[in-house]
Amino acid sequence: EKYNERNTDPDTAAEQNLLSGKRHATGMEFNLAGRINPKWDVFYNHTWIPSASIDESNVIVPVSGGGAQAKGDRPGLTPKHSASLWTTYRILPALRIGGGLTYRGKQNPEGSRAVTAKAFTTVDAMAEYTVSDMTSVKLNVTNLTDELYADSLYRGFYVPGAARSVQLSVKVLF
Repeated sequence: EKYNERNTDPDTAAEQNLLSGKRHATGMEFNLAGRINPKWDVFYNHTWIPSASIDESNVIVPVSGGGAQAKGDRPGLTPKHSASLWTTYRILPALRIGGGLTYRGKQNPEGSRAVTAKAFTTVDAMAEYTVSDMTSVKLNVTNLTDELYADSLYRGFYVPGAARSVQLSVKVLF
């Protein structure tokens, strides 16, 4: 349960806050991490929130259906499911590769009952080469398929998620 969360007042152009009343969410979070064998590691996380609701609010829903969240609404930015799966495998003594999936279920922004952002899955990959006991080089590619998705949602617009990116890093111990 959460009481009196501060939110931007949707009915004013000024930067004013209002207290949102009371809301709750019930669900479960599962986390698994394991070494399948000496070369293969797997990590999994799943959050399931089947029930989430605004329990108390002084907001009255206008005829248009817009406006701030009202009693009975599912809180904005609260998908029912989100999950990630990541695995790495050492294919040679000096070379490790990995890949992962990140999933977020459909969700709606605060104050919008008619608009939803679709569910999405992003794919990431990595390769790491150990040059010596003191040095390694790692290549990470995030959002490998360049998936277009809504990372943050607001009533009038959304913030797109990060596009595909490539990062090369060198780690030196001394």
